[in-house]
Amino acid sequence: MWELITDSKVLIALGVSVGIIIIVLVLCILIRLLRDNKGYAIGNNLYADVGNAQTIGTREKQDDSFAVSIREYGIMALVADGIGGYINGKLASSITAETFMDEFEKRDVTDNLTYYFQKSAMLSNERIRDEFGEAKGGTTVVTVVLKDDKLFWSSVGDSNIAVFRGGRLIMVNRKENVRNWLEDQYHAGAIAREEALSNNTDTRLVNYLGYDGFKKADESDRPIFLKKGDKVLIYSDGVEVLGQIELEKLLSKKTHPQNIADEVISQVEKHKKKNKDNATIVILTIK
Repeated sequence: MWELITDSKVLIALGVSVGIIIIVLVLCILIRLLRDNKGYAIGNNLYADVGNAQTIGTREKQDDSFAVSIREYGIMALVADGIGGYINGKLASSITAETFMDEFEKRDVTDNLTYYFQKSAMLSNERIRDEFGEAKGGTTVVTVVLKDDKLFWSSVGDSNIAVFRGGRLIMVNRKENVRNWLEDQYHAGAIAREEALSNNTDTRLVNYLGYDGFKKADESDRPIFLKKGDKVLIYSDGVEVLGQIELEKLLSKKTHPQNIADEVISQVEKHKKKNKDNATIVILTIK
């Protein structure tokens, strides 16, 4: 009789233990579903969903890198476009992505984002130059940080940062190329209008990481306040084959940003242009 009672207690204990385990697993699944539904918190009752995709295009190798880091103090996303004409553009872009991510994840950098952007850019530049020595190597980079319903950004080179709002794609940064540099020189009174116009199709870079003349990254002088429904985009220039109207049409779809990112890259691959660059995009939807 005592053995039967003992066996019954053991069975009851096992049943309770299994029941607790099942409850915990169900709660974990529910929490995960709720989090996935809401996205990642960025403050003031706003959340962000993230999607990303890339293609090699018609190039022999993929020189683009991207990174997304989600911390309790903010979200950092980055796209780096290695310069394919130089030696090992992929290595240059990878060094940059790793450097920016490492600096972001060491500590809460959101109290001084200017320091974070500029330090990460300078470190990336130094590491690329140390890696390549006398050989030329380099990359562009665009970085965004989402914190407390605000968007902060930094840019080196000619990759893109944009916000999709109200059905329109609004460009945030400005490409650092010869054409825009000459335009700035003209407005500053340093050159004549004719000289600026004579090179208005020159898209060679005047700034990039790995450049011996690199001094600093461009960055936001004030944050962009985000709203529900906004989509924040960072992408390499290979995506530009689609044009603004086609991008706006894809971004208007009410679906997860991963689906949109996949569709953007799918359309890039289907584009009729013969020589297509590497293309990478990261999309953050605010809700």
